[in-house]
Amino acid sequence: MTAKKIFLFLLALLPSVGVSAQGVTDPWVIDPADYKVSQADLDKALAILNTPLEEPIVFPNPASGAQWFPEAGLGLFMHWGIHSMIGAQPSWNMIKGYKWGGEYHTREEYYGQAYVFDPQDYNPDRYLNAAREAGFRYAVLTTRHHDGYALWPSRLGIGTKQYMHGRDLLRDYVDACHRQGMRVGFYYSPRDWHYPGDMPLSEFDVETRGKLPPVTDTAANRRAFEEFFAYVIVQLEELLTSYGKIDVLWLDGMGWRGIPVSDLQTERVYAWIRSLQPDIVINDRWGNIVDPDNPEGTSMRIGDFTTPFECTKPTYIPSKWWDECHIWTGKGGGWGYNMNGVFRPMSWFMEHFIAARSLGGNFLINVGPAGTGDMHPNYYKEIDILRNWMESGYESVAGNCAGPGAERSNVPLTARGENTWYAHILADFNAQVSVKTDRAPSSVRLLRTGEPVSYIYRDCFLVFKLPNEKRKYIDDVVKITF
Repeated sequence: MTAKKIFLFLLALLPSVGVSAQGVTDPWVIDPADYKVSQADLDKALAILNTPLEEPIVFPNPASGAQWFPEAGLGLFMHWGIHSMIGAQPSWNMIKGYKWGGEYHTREEYYGQAYVFDPQDYNPDRYLNAAREAGFRYAVLTTRHHDGYALWPSRLGIGTKQYMHGRDLLRDYVDACHRQGMRVGFYYSPRDWHYPGDMPLSEFDVETRGKLPPVTDTAANRRAFEEFFAYVIVQLEELLTSYGKIDVLWLDGMGWRGIPVSDLQTERVYAWIRSLQPDIVINDRWGNIVDPDNPEGTSMRIGDFTTPFECTKPTYIPSKWWDECHIWTGKGGGWGYNMNGVFRPMSWFMEHFIAARSLGGNFLINVGPAGTGDMHPNYYKEIDILRNWMESGYESVAGNCAGPGAERSNVPLTARGENTWYAHILADFNAQVSVKTDRAPSSVRLLRTGEPVSYIYRDCFLVFKLPNEKRKYIDDVVKITF
């Protein structure tokens, strides 16, 4: 029996309409009362929207507590939620016929997972400790994806408050990050496809998606947007005031039909966020909606760091601080849990990781935990491979290690200061290495062993070829010292 059939069998044992096993309404039935903001909520939101900044906000965040970000190098992205029970693509899975959605599930099937999502094997210390030992320095967990299900007992919306007796899955995650010495990151989608009026039924089918009538009552639409904005602000304030210091906020697209991007007031919102978390770093996706159909986004990239390389290898430096986000698993699950336990080859991982580090960016790689709360066993196998490489290779990717420029070599280069370069010989490279430099090296050595590598330096070019018997790793690093 397939996982989907098992889930549907279990779902059939629950009441089909009305009241669930926990005494709450069906999760796919939208109850406006769940999203009703108070007048105080609305007043706070309007103050953020309508109060001009006294001075422009500075990006990246100049606070001393934010300067760790460009040196972090490697982050663990985790898409986790009710979709993890059956290894579904988060949210997008509900759009019938959508090419990026994976195996289609109706809204009833998708949101019905809220009844059975109750992770009993949730031990974030285990997978975060493994990540830290393998060189990861920060983590980013989805607090709420576009589906609207919150992993904490939020006062508004749907989530663990209704379907898990108020269990707070974020508290365990944050505490584990602190114990493991990992920087704490929250992903939060301002979009909520479960919010009244935000995602019409026609949008859940590619045949009718995007074919909405124009907004005719702009005043009423504006009021609806302001209430939605207030709801988002309530949830963000909960996230930013309930868990101590938060290091990263990874937003994923604020928007409301008929409201211009300029009316989303990105800089005012970011200034408000900094008033709650002065050291936080925020990405560029408040008013910059990025999705598989629109990878370039819809507006200017405004934030402490930019995210132009989603599921693509970086080829240039887009801003002072930036990251590449990608999916480590393949053949099922998308950004969510991969039930098959299939991971992309470690050679692929290193190709993207080194590309990002050589250009001064971070690599934020996603692995979705299972609905039970732990990672697939294959996660720990892959982590061990990476950890073994890091035992000798870490110095070549740590800190501010941007290389001297891609045009200088036929292999990626990272650096430490002005006098140390690292040539990364990846698994599929078998040619002679050529490095352009106007300085003769004082030392060329295999980083893993410290043994010297034979080279020729002539006419501002350093050339060498690592013998086949020395090729041992997914990335053999040669340390060049001047």
